[in-house]
Amino acid sequence: MKTLLAVLALLLAGCATTPPSPTPEDAFRFGGISMPSSGKVLETQYDRGIDSRYVVVLTLPVEDVPKLLEASDFAPGVMEDDRLVDGRHVYRKVTVEGTRVRLEMFTT
Repeated sequence: MKTLLAVLALLLAGCATTPPSPTPEDAFRFGGISMPSSGKVLETQYDRGIDSRYVVVLTLPVEDVPKLLEASDFAPGVMEDDRLVDGRHVYRKVTVEGTRVRLEMFTT
């Protein structure tokens, strides 16, 4: 019984560990995103279960949004797609509200 409790305690301790903080660079690599130098990252989120998901919120001058999309290989006029990035299918969605840009990228 003591052994079972010890194993359970170790398993619970392993589940309670905090994953490392995501970096914007990790997210950009994951999603095949090339951000213009005029962008400023405000927030980066990462979660992982069966799939991996990154969300990056940034500010970017409105005139540079097309540069972000083109440099990141989005088709003209497209704000979301499903691409092969480093051997995995990644769904990418860009939402723009003024100068605030939200990038959501996850494996499918």
